[in-house]
Amino acid sequence: MKKLSILMLVVMLAGALLTACQPAPATPEKIVETVIVEKPGETIIQVVTPTPEPKQKKLEIFHWWTAPGEREAADAMFAAFKAKYPDIEIVENPVPGGGGVSHRVVLQSRIIAGIPPDTFQTLGGAELKNYVDSGALQPLDDLWAELDYAKVIPGPLAKAVTVDGHPYVVPLNMHIQNILYYNLKLFNELGLSAPTKFDELLAACEAIKAAKPDMVCLGLGSKEKWGDAFVFDSLLLEEGGPEYYVKLFKGEVDVANDPVFRAALEKFQKLIPYINTDHAGLTWDQSVALVGSEKAAMVIMGTWAIGAFVKGSNWQPGVDFGAVTFPQVPERILLFHPDCYGLATNAPDPEETLNWLRVVASPELQIPTDVTQGGLFARTDIAPTEFPDPIRQELQTYVSQNPGKLILDQHGSILPATAQPIYWDIISAFLAQPDIEKAITETANMMTTYGVKEASAWYQWP
Repeated sequence: MKKLSILMLVVMLAGALLTACQPAPATPEKIVETVIVEKPGETIIQVVTPTPEPKQKKLEIFHWWTAPGEREAADAMFAAFKAKYPDIEIVENPVPGGGGVSHRVVLQSRIIAGIPPDTFQTLGGAELKNYVDSGALQPLDDLWAELDYAKVIPGPLAKAVTVDGHPYVVPLNMHIQNILYYNLKLFNELGLSAPTKFDELLAACEAIKAAKPDMVCLGLGSKEKWGDAFVFDSLLLEEGGPEYYVKLFKGEVDVANDPVFRAALEKFQKLIPYINTDHAGLTWDQSVALVGSEKAAMVIMGTWAIGAFVKGSNWQPGVDFGAVTFPQVPERILLFHPDCYGLATNAPDPEETLNWLRVVASPELQIPTDVTQGGLFARTDIAPTEFPDPIRQELQTYVSQNPGKLILDQHGSILPATAQPIYWDIISAFLAQPDIEKAITETANMMTTYGVKEASAWYQWP
């Protein structure tokens, strides 16, 4: 019987439905070879599958750095990562909104839907604890041990990112909240000194109003409400001191009968005539721009305002603007919070995410990122002289020498995540229509309704 061989190639391609996150990889091509052998009626079918293409390495990141100074810092951050891991594709999902207010809404929707990104920006403190309690983040004990990270950052910073004894994120900076920025040339012109307590601030506002009647004394952006709380926090800190500040936000103060909280509200009310009337429609960076455009003389904002001044207004620290921590009485305390990244539960690319976190912890990322964005280095083993401006050189030195002066701010926050927006609402409502009794009653009710004393018991200071 004459030997007959027939070769057939059949290409079968299978696709996968696209998801909201990313397309599934295509099914590898199958090559089917049919051979008819000499035995009558017998067919041998061989299926040959080529080696599949290796999975493309990627890292999906959620963050909110979109404002002037922030966007450039995000670029510097990603450049540091690409320099170390050039084969990993970065998939960004930036969500605009100061402090991550809008970002959280989008992110939490993704998490609830079971399609989390690999990593996402979060603050330390209660915001982090909320993610941990909901099971959205994985503990990073092994990574911290590998990096020996606790030895190169301040103790209060490590506490701010630790829940039930486990670190869950890697902080890349420390933002100081209570900084008063001022138009340096204006202050020199009027012979004013930078205020370090409320009475000095009020006196400076009166002098500026007399000399520059068209200029607002204190710029403010209330659109996302936390800026209002920043100003009030500084007044609380001066009025009550650091121990009081911590006890208040841990729910250990009887607000309804507390003379300190009442006195701070009275001071806040005295400041209102010196604040821009359009504050309700402005964001934080627009409040900084008021100073940069010489429409306002001062603004109370965090360290990230340095990047906004430089990138948004082309103002240079020590030349066009100055800065002091505010207040500096009864003692100089720095209210802080960190920007952090962690490993999301069920992250699609866990190995790439861990590599990302290793870079986040490194000087190679922190130096270009923090210099650009405005924060202090999380690592205290980085020389303060890496900062080009005297403001952060002094702050970084002070933190390194006085880590016990760091207290987690309410933005970070000590307050539980459920109570924090309620607190912002109360302070913003007071700013719009001052009513001391109403603000006291609503704050006292907030402490009870949201179980602040129990929910904030995790935070320890000093």
